[in-house]
Amino acid sequence: MKRALLTGIALALGACTSHATYGYDNLPKGYHWRAVYNRQEKAVVFYGIDPMSRDSVYVGPDGLFYIFHHSGTIQGRDLRRHWTPHDAL
Repeated sequence: MKRALLTGIALALGACTSHATYGYDNLPKGYHWRAVYNRQEKAVVFYGIDPMSRDSVYVGPDGLFYIFHHSGTIQGRDLRRHWTPHDAL
């Protein structure tokens, strides 16, 4: 009985997590993404705003996400702050 209860709880918690794979072609929901042409990369990149922290989030054609605390475009120093993408709450 106890084992069945623990299994049920584990399954319920597992159902709460998102199994989506996010990337350049599949952006997380809720960040008001905007497309910007990056002349250096000669590609479109995406900027969004985290609705909770108001931080900027970024993803380029390589599919890597970054987060930074200033307005404007991403800077070289920001490439150390990887962000794990998820839908906004």
